[in-house]
Amino acid sequence: MRDLDRVRLRLDRVRAAAGEIDPVFLDTPSLPCAPLGQALGCAVTLKVETLNPVRSFKGRGTETVAAQARRQGATRMVCASAGNLGQALAHSGARRGLDVTVPRTPR
Repeated sequence: MRDLDRVRLRLDRVRAAAGEIDPVFLDTPSLPCAPLGQALGCAVTLKVETLNPVRSFKGRGTETVAAQARRQGATRMVCASAGNLGQALAHSGARRGLDVTVPRTPR
């Protein structure tokens, strides 16, 4: 297998990932934005990510990472980000019983 084949986007991988993601991250509304679309000369749709528990799109990614880590037997994870990614991983890990360490943000 070539290295590129391991990371290539494939429909079966998308379907598998969608099955691991908490629906709260999938069901945020998508709204058309006609003024921006007119300015750019294309159709523009905005996904309102601020309505999910971590207020960021990062939750979908951390859901798949946490699910895979759990399947591989992990009991804990460490995140190097205290921002949106850290918050999302803490949420996803808690759902799966993973102990997640997130660094504190310096004051």
